[in-house]
Amino acid sequence: MLIRELHLSHFRNLAQASLEDLDQFNLIHGRNGSGKTSILEAIHMLSLTRSFRSRQVESIIQFESSALVVRAVLDSGGDRRNLGIQRGKDKSLVLKYGGERLRSFTDLSGLLPVQLINPDSFMLLEGSPAVRRQFLDWSVFHVKHLGFYQEWSRYRKALKQRNALLRRGKLSPSMLALWEEEIALTGAKITAMRRRQFELTEKAYQAISAELLASLGEASFQGHDVSLSMRFSPGWDDREGEGGESALLQILEQAREQDARQGFTRVGPHRADIRFSMSGLPAQDVLSRGQIKTVVCALKLAQAKMLIAEGLDVALLLDDLPAELDRQRRAALFSVVSQLGAQVFATSIDESDLDDAWFACAEKVKRFHVEHCCRGNAEAEK
Repeated sequence: MLIRELHLSHFRNLAQASLEDLDQFNLIHGRNGSGKTSILEAIHMLSLTRSFRSRQVESIIQFESSALVVRAVLDSGGDRRNLGIQRGKDKSLVLKYGGERLRSFTDLSGLLPVQLINPDSFMLLEGSPAVRRQFLDWSVFHVKHLGFYQEWSRYRKALKQRNALLRRGKLSPSMLALWEEEIALTGAKITAMRRRQFELTEKAYQAISAELLASLGEASFQGHDVSLSMRFSPGWDDREGEGGESALLQILEQAREQDARQGFTRVGPHRADIRFSMSGLPAQDVLSRGQIKTVVCALKLAQAKMLIAEGLDVALLLDDLPAELDRQRRAALFSVVSQLGAQVFATSIDESDLDDAWFACAEKVKRFHVEHCCRGNAEAEK
């Protein structure tokens, strides 16, 4: 499935903007502040109903408007359908696909998965565990048959109730047991889903990173093997997946008094993490900045490759990578991207920054120049 058209209304500095006749590879260039990233942000919102730049939808809607609208024409083997979202300053949300209203954003999970690589992505190794949980859960969410979102919602509700009981001061074993059983049941399911996706991501990463590193001539780094070791830490001892529910329930029961002193639940999937290491050392302490960025790109592309293998059509959003990666790393990255089969939207300030990597697939490349004015526009270049 490809996005063939994209139409924006009252989205940040773009009062009205349209990109038509989109293709496999779409290169968007323009000056800073012209609205390049806003176009990627709009595609992201179509996929997940939210921005990757702001949690407050009011800051995205133009000041004089009450709502923003993003609409795309999706092409699946010649079958074209509209996908649209309207978000209002009054917190309203309307989703439509093929003329029919969708009940919730979970219905979008398999329609338009988007993988984003932008400057913030490079905090994956060095950022907090929450950043890595979000990375892992992106792929779990999009595999619709797993039912991740439903289980995660149940888990968060039970966790909130247990934490409220812990903060009361006087523990009620019977009340705690009720919510602990729900945490253990849903927590074991969430962990099993995450473990499966982690193993698939790790396998895909090894293949992609080998190609990237080979093209960069980085088979070693200061005597270390640059192959990255990844370990999934579920946030509790689930004995490698054996009897997970009962193990988590027992841990929660044993932790009641100490959790009560802390005022929150200290174990569970909400504390999960991915540990990256090289030769027994934290990867972020061994790798150079350029190597960290290469690793993160490989991890992101590995997730995209994994979903494509699951039969999903993925759109890659590459925001201003020329500012983050040197020419050699860009060429290596785009070489891998061009073989994935994903639709690509890439931004840069200068058109020439994105030229070198796309010669092999030039017939599928479309270029758009974005200029900011009172209306905002995106014009395709011949």
